[in-house]
Amino acid sequence: MIAGSFGGSSTVRAGERDQSRSFYDKSGSFAGSTMTHGNTTSAYDKSGRFDGTAIRNSDGTTSFYDKSGHFTGSSTNTTQPK
Repeated sequence: MIAGSFGGSSTVRAGERDQSRSFYDKSGSFAGSTMTHGNTTSAYDKSGRFDGTAIRNSDGTTSFYDKSGHFTGSSTNTTQPK
């Protein structure tokens, strides 16, 4: 399960290429990946099947959707600016 991996995705600025990131379980086996394009990060399981999406909103929140497109929750950025 890679649901917790959304927060670890790289930030991408508009106009930059898509970025992908692989995730591994505690034994070092491939567990899945994410693909980030603009403000959207899509997650895929280890078989390459779509697992869900996280979208960074302009108000500083992130919305999460399951593989069926249903809203599953949101989060707020609590990181203090430097």
